Amino acid sequence: MAGTSSLAASSLGAVLDRGLVRAVLQPIVDIDSGAVVAYEALARGPAGTPLERPDVLFAAARRSGRVAELDWLCRAAAIRAALDAGIRPPTALFVNIEPEALGTVAPAHLTPLLEQAERELA
Repeated sequence: MAGTSSLAASSLGAVLDRGLVRAVLQPIVDIDSGAVVAYEALARGPAGTPLERPDVLFAAARRSGRVAELDWLCRAAAIRAALDAGIRPPTALFVNIEPEALGTVAPAHLTPLLEQAERELA
């Protein structure tokens, strides 16, 4: 049932455990030339759920003590979105990072993606 899957997706645990975070890319345009010079990755939770909004998603993560975990999923979603969109240097990708997540080690399962990002996006 659609209602059941929406309810499950609205649970922070389900979002984190199933990696239901996605990124949308906001272009940053040079005013003089009109050229896209960069993109900012914006995190979103599952569409159509209360956790789709990043403020609600991160507030839930703060209450649960899972901000760093969510932050790493958001970083991974940003990288995947950039790779899928074909963004390559010199076009920059800006990714916001939560202060609480600074200095935390990336989850091991993200290592291949992070290595790919170093090769293709740097």
